[in-house]
Amino acid sequence: MRRLSQLPTLRINPAEKISFNYKGKISQGVGGDTIATALYSNGQRIFSRSIKYHRPRGLYSLDGESTHTFMQINGIPNVCAEKTILKKGLDIKPQNVKGSLENDRLGFMDKLDWAMPAGFYYQTMHKPAFVWPFAMKQVRKMAGTGKISPSFIMPGKYEEMYPQTDVCIIGGGPAGMSAALAAAEHKLRVVLIEARPWLGGFYDYRASEYASGMPLHQRARDLEKMIEEAPNIRVFTSAAMIGSYSNNLITAFQVGGENDHFNERYIEIRAESVVVATGCIERPLIFENNERPGVMQIACAHRLARTYGLLPGTKAVFSIGHDLGIETAIDLHDLGLKILCVADIREDGQDRRWIAALKERGIPFLRGWLATKAHGKKILNKVTLSTHQGAQHREYQCNTLVASAGMTPVTGPLTMAGAELAYDNHTGFFLPTKLPAKMHPAGRLLGLNHPLSVDASGRHTGLLAAADCGADVRRELKQAREILNQLPGPEMGAKFVIAPVKRRKCFICFDEDATLKHIDQALQMGFDVPELIKRFTAAGTGPGQWGIPGHNLPLYVAQYHKEARASVKPTTTRSPLVPTFLATYAGANRDMVKRTPVHDFQKRAGGIMRRMGVWRRARYFSEDFSCRDEISNVRNNVGMLDASTLGKFRIWGPDALKALQRVYVGDMSKVHSDKVKYSAMCNDDGCIADDGVIIKRGENDYYFTTSTARASNTIEWFRYHTRYDNWGFHMVNLTDAFGVINLAGPNARKVLEKVADTDLSNKAFPFVGYREFTLGKTIPVRAMRLGFVGELSYELHVPSSYMQSLWNLLDKAGEAFGICNFGIEAQNVLRMEKGHIIIGSESEQRTTLHDVGLGFLWDRNKPEAKTVGAVALSRTEKQEDRFKLVGFKMENTGQPPKDGSLIVDRKIRGYICMSRHSHTLNESIGLALVDAPLSKKGAHLEIFEEGCGNRRSYAHVTPTPFYDPEGKRLRM
Repeated sequence: MRRLSQLPTLRINPAEKISFNYKGKISQGVGGDTIATALYSNGQRIFSRSIKYHRPRGLYSLDGESTHTFMQINGIPNVCAEKTILKKGLDIKPQNVKGSLENDRLGFMDKLDWAMPAGFYYQTMHKPAFVWPFAMKQVRKMAGTGKISPSFIMPGKYEEMYPQTDVCIIGGGPAGMSAALAAAEHKLRVVLIEARPWLGGFYDYRASEYASGMPLHQRARDLEKMIEEAPNIRVFTSAAMIGSYSNNLITAFQVGGENDHFNERYIEIRAESVVVATGCIERPLIFENNERPGVMQIACAHRLARTYGLLPGTKAVFSIGHDLGIETAIDLHDLGLKILCVADIREDGQDRRWIAALKERGIPFLRGWLATKAHGKKILNKVTLSTHQGAQHREYQCNTLVASAGMTPVTGPLTMAGAELAYDNHTGFFLPTKLPAKMHPAGRLLGLNHPLSVDASGRHTGLLAAADCGADVRRELKQAREILNQLPGPEMGAKFVIAPVKRRKCFICFDEDATLKHIDQALQMGFDVPELIKRFTAAGTGPGQWGIPGHNLPLYVAQYHKEARASVKPTTTRSPLVPTFLATYAGANRDMVKRTPVHDFQKRAGGIMRRMGVWRRARYFSEDFSCRDEISNVRNNVGMLDASTLGKFRIWGPDALKALQRVYVGDMSKVHSDKVKYSAMCNDDGCIADDGVIIKRGENDYYFTTSTARASNTIEWFRYHTRYDNWGFHMVNLTDAFGVINLAGPNARKVLEKVADTDLSNKAFPFVGYREFTLGKTIPVRAMRLGFVGELSYELHVPSSYMQSLWNLLDKAGEAFGICNFGIEAQNVLRMEKGHIIIGSESEQRTTLHDVGLGFLWDRNKPEAKTVGAVALSRTEKQEDRFKLVGFKMENTGQPPKDGSLIVDRKIRGYICMSRHSHTLNESIGLALVDAPLSKKGAHLEIFEEGCGNRRSYAHVTPTPFYDPEGKRLRM
C-alpha cells in the first residue's frame, strides 16, 4: 500500500526499511511500524482464526483489546502484533490455524455452533459416560490459543524496578500530562506511565482544532515537551499498567526499545497519591458478523492513517455513536478515503459543525441508522444498514466498515483498587461512586470530551494529588475548580445496545467466540447477572477481559430483563489488565546475596563459594569435598572460619532483661559480664526456634547472637511477644555491623597471644568466658571462648571495617603454626562429631526443646516472665510418642547415607538429619530424628536411601558426643 506522507502526526520513518519474515517469505515495513501495521501495509487482512469457530479475524483496534492479532513471534506464542514494534529479522507466523489463514481446514467449525451452546462442556458429551474421557481430550486439544515447545527457552533480558514517588499518573494523554505538570509545579516527584510508545493519548493523531487555530496533535506535542523539560517528572512510555492495589501500589510492565538494556521490565510503584487518566476505549457495535476482517474501530481507522500513513481501505462505511466517528470520517475523506455513508445510531445530539462538514463533502448522513450485517465469506465486501426498528434497509459495497457504539471508560485501575461503579444515565458510562483513598480519576473516563475540559480536569486532579502529598494548593485548587465548572461538562453518550437482528453470529466477546445467542441461553437457564453469565459463557474471560464485552454485557442483561440499567454492574476486572510474559514477572532472576567483609579474600584463598540462605559463603577450600585436610588441621593445629553471618544484636533499656526473660527459655538474670550464657528460643508450641549466646556488657545492656537464618526476624520476634507490655527497651541489629572470626584448634591460643594485649591463659580466660581487648594494638574485639567445633576456640567479634585487617593479622601470626582456612562443610563435620546441633538441620517445625536433648536449658522457676513456649514445654516434657534426636554409627563404615534418607521398618520411622564419614574417628556417623522407641542406645536403624533400589543400609544408635565426650579439648 502507498503510504501517506508529510502528515505532522506520523510516527513512522518511511525512509527506514525493515525486513521481516512472514510465513516463510520476506516482507518489508518501515521504521515505527508495529507488526500489525507492517502486515496491513503488505495487504494482509486476515491475522488469525478464532478460538472455537476458526472464523477469520482482522485488525480491529490498535491497543490490543482482543486476540485478533495474536501471533507467534520468534517462537513466542500469543504476542499482540498491533502493539509490538517491528524489528529487523522477526520471524512471524499465524497461530490457531490448520492450513493457512485464508483456507483453515477447521473453518467448518463455524457451521457447528449449534453443537456448542453456552457452557456446552458442562452439558454435552457426558452421556453415555464412556464418551467423556475421549471427548475431554479432544476439547482440551482444541482449547487455548498458541502452542509452545516444551524445550522452548525464553529469549531476552527481563529487568525489574521498584520506584517510590509522590504522585503516580496512569495515562499519558492530555489529562494525564496536565495532572503531571500541576503536581510537578509543587516540587513533588511524579511518575507518569503510558502504554503507547509516546505521550499524547487521543490528541496525538487528531487534526481538529484545540484552540485558536492550534490542532489537537500540536497541543499534544506541546504538553509532551513541557513534560520532558520538567526535572521532577519521570516518564515510562511503552509501559502498560497491569495492577493497582491498596495503599496506592501500582504495577506495570515496560517494553524495551532498541537502545534499552532489557526486553521487558516489571515496575512496581509506591505512590502517595494516584491519578487515573486512562481515557476511554470504544464500545463495540453488535451486529451480525461484527468481527469480520474489514470491520474496525474509529480510532483504529484514524490512527492507521494519521499515525502510520495507511488508509484503512478504498471504500468505507461508518456506523458510529459518537462525534469522534463523524470527525474521523471527515478527516479520512480529506486524506483520500471514499466515504459512502455515515450512519449514526443517535437520533440527535451531534455537533452541528460536523454535520455541516459532512454536507459540504457530499457524504450521506443517516440519523438513527446502524450496521446490521457485515457480508463477505472471509473479508468484508458489503454492509447492510437499517433503522433501529429494522423497518428500512440499505446495502453498500465496501471493504471497510468503521463501527462503534460509543465510548467506554477505562475504569480497571480504579475498580482493581476497590472503587465502586454505578451506571450514569447521562453519559451511559459506569462511573465511580466510591473511590479508594488518595486515588483520583480525570479526563475522558468521567465523560468529558471537550479538549479544554479534559485539560482542566487533568490540572484539577493533579492539584488534588498534590494536596494528598501535603502541598498547600488551596488557592490554586479553588481556581482550577471554578475554571472546570465553567467549561462543558460530561457529554451525553449513546445508550443503544442491539438492533432487531439475528443473534447467532453477533459477537459480544471476540476472544471466546461468545455471541448474543450464548448470552440468551445463559439468561434462559437462570444466570441472571453479568458476573455469572461471564463464567458460564466465558464472555470476558480471555486476554482482553472487559475490553470488548465489559460494557455491552451488563447493558444487554438490563435490556433483557427490561429493568433499569442502574441495577446492573459490570463484571470484575482482575490483574493483569494487559497480558504479560511470565518472564517479565520472574525478572532478571539475579542471585541477590549478601557477602561477608572477607568474601573476596576467602575466594582468592581458594574458597569455593555456595549460596546459604541470604549469604554466599565459603563451603570448601579445596576440590576434596570431604574436607579431610581442613578438618584434620583444626583437630591437630589451628584454623580460621568466617562466621560473620551470625545474627548479632544489642538490647538495652530498663526493661531489657524482662524482654530477654520472655523470649529465652533460660534464666537471663544469671547472665554475667565475664561469661557467655547459651540458651534457646521456642515458639508457643514449645518447638525450638533458635539458639545463641547472651552477654551482659553493662547495666541493662546486653549483646547476643542468633543463628544466621534467624537474624532477619529476631527484632520482630521480640516486638511481637512484648507488644502489650509497654516495656522500655531498645534493640538494634548489628549483624552487618560486626564480623566474626572463629579461631579454632589446639594452637589457637598460641596464635592469638601473638597479637593480643591481654592474658589469654586458661585461668584468665576460661571456657565460656567473655573478654574485651585489643588485637594488634588497634582492633577492638569482643571475644567469646566457645567450643562449637569441639576444640579450643575463640569467637572474635569486631567491627566489619576491621575484618580484613584482623584476618590478615591472624593469618600472618599463624604462619609458624600452619594456620589454614576452613569452610562451612568442615565446620559441619566438626560440630557433628561433637554432637552439637544446628537449628533447622537437626530440628523441624514440630521439634520441641526436649526432643533434641536441650530440655536442660529451660528454667522452670520464672513463671512471672511468661516465657514463650513454657506451657507447652511443661506438657510435652514426658511425651514419648515424638521424634527424638539421636546419634548413630553405620554398621558398614563405607559410604554414609545421604542427608534426608528415611529410617524405615514397615513404615517410616524417622529420617537422617546429617551423616558423614568421620576421618577423625574412621567411621561413618550421623544425627537422626527417630521415633522414641528407636532412640534407645543400641537400637537398630534400617535406612532407605533414594536411588539405591531396594538396598538398605544399617546403623545403630550411639550416645553423643562421638568425639571427646568429656570435653577436655575445648577446655584445655
